[in-house]
Amino acid sequence: MIEAPHTPDASKLAHFSFVRPFKDQRMALHSRSTMLALSYVIEQAAADNPDTRLIAAFQRLALYQPQAERYERLARRCSQVFVLGFPDVQPAMPSGITFVNLEATWPLIHEWIVIAWGPSCTAALLAYDVEHCAPERRSRRFRGLWTTRSDQIDAIVTAFYAVLQQPAPVIKHDTRATYLTNLSIQKMLRARLQAMG
Repeated sequence: MIEAPHTPDASKLAHFSFVRPFKDQRMALHSRSTMLALSYVIEQAAADNPDTRLIAAFQRLALYQPQAERYERLARRCSQVFVLGFPDVQPAMPSGITFVNLEATWPLIHEWIVIAWGPSCTAALLAYDVEHCAPERRSRRFRGLWTTRSDQIDAIVTAFYAVLQQPAPVIKHDTRATYLTNLSIQKMLRARLQAMG
């Protein structure tokens, strides 16, 4: 089934932020290359673990376009995929991907988000554009963090489903499998960063 772009009730999503609950924590990630590598390994972990949902905020959909084929492959392996962005282009709408159109004034426009959430995979990159660029400008400066804490990720994903006015799936975490997935993510991240030199 093809998922058409979804524009939620603006009163619900207009003030939503994945990053806001973490603003009191140390935002230690500043390197764009590290965040790109981390995005990739979280996406891959989502695809490698059954029943995992993937949520990605690209700020604007033109930034998603170069990743469209990869996301089509990810969607075939993930339980559910959300792609969020300002609709400056109209992407192809493959089966398994739900596009959520953002408005230029919403906080999510300034966030770089990649979340994998499932029984054996909980990992999230949560970053924001320090310059608060308008959608037509490409952001260059981000500050962020990554977490593998199930309680933190459960809370923000459940809140996201609530603003979409959808029931959040009930996830029963397998502690050992999640631990092994987290080790795998760290190993993949180290390998990608070393390869980048």
